[in-house]
Amino acid sequence: MKIHRLIGTFGSNIYIIDNEQGEGIVIDPSGKGSKILEFAFNHNITLKYALLTHGHFDHIGAGHELQQQGVKIIVHKDDADKLYTQNNMGAIFSRYVEPFFADEVLKGDTELDLISIKIKAIHTPGHTRGGTCYIIGDNIFTGDTIFCEDIGRSDIGKEGSFADLKNSIVNKLFRLSGDYKIYPGHEEATTLEHERKFNPINNL
Repeated sequence: MKIHRLIGTFGSNIYIIDNEQGEGIVIDPSGKGSKILEFAFNHNITLKYALLTHGHFDHIGAGHELQQQGVKIIVHKDDADKLYTQNNMGAIFSRYVEPFFADEVLKGDTELDLISIKIKAIHTPGHTRGGTCYIIGDNIFTGDTIFCEDIGRSDIGKEGSFADLKNSIVNKLFRLSGDYKIYPGHEEATTLEHERKFNPINNL
């Protein structure tokens, strides 16, 4: 398995999981679908699924275009409305997202088996109600839940909750056994062990 990183809207990270058998999964398809599709084509990857960590505009902008090309969209049920309403916060930043609907909605912590890759989805509300982190092997794709020595905002829109965010990080992510590489929704990668020691959430 390979992990490819592209940069989308507002510096958001787009990750393409390549099973090295010609199939792929995109996590948080930000920006223009053409950029993602071109990258996949050039690397001989057929994208099958898109996993959304949450439904804000800067993480879902390419969803409609990818879906038109046969990519199945998966998101937590509590963020599903953001794919087709202004709850994705795009209007605030003068960004329009072509509406689309999820092909599958998650209802909590669950396990997925996609393109022969086992994925554990962990519901991590706080930044949004439907925030979700995806564990693939020893990697966690955290969206805007946690960053390197930082945490996601809980003051955007009406549904953010600092209490929920802290619970998601401290009582869910930090209690996972062992170490993982963290691939966040913005900025550079970090590790779970590093964040256990140095993330400011421990003192808030």
